[in-house]
Amino acid sequence: MNEGELLTLAGYRLAQATVSTAAVFEQEVGAPLELRPVEFTLLVMLQANPGAGAAQLARALAITKPHMTLYLSRLAERGLVKREPSAHDGRVIGVHLTRAGARLAVDGLRRLQQAEREAFAPRLSGAEFGMLLELLGKLARPADRG
Repeated sequence: MNEGELLTLAGYRLAQATVSTAAVFEQEVGAPLELRPVEFTLLVMLQANPGAGAAQLARALAITKPHMTLYLSRLAERGLVKREPSAHDGRVIGVHLTRAGARLAVDGLRRLQQAEREAFAPRLSGAEFGMLLELLGKLARPADRG
């Protein structure tokens, strides 16, 4: 089918690419580790930001606080995260990875990094893949408003 002018739209191209990346995620992390993309993202974010609060995590991922609570509860039920009062501010409940959660974050990240490289190697060189990540990072940052 002729996509015509759709091919001039970054959003359309990103949506197309998302189909490929979602399939790689589901095969390598989603199904085998029983994680939804947002749950995997939370585990990796908590690895880099131990003790982050649910509100901080919700803002970082642009999801509602009630949805964040549901995701964290599911991860806690699986023994992957625990909630504890913050050492700095007792009013804040910090979220921490358990040992099992930390292992799953490391394993999932390793699996997904390798699977993405392998899946895209026929179409992108290592340098092109790095450039793609850099360009996507630029698109994801808020525009400077000065």
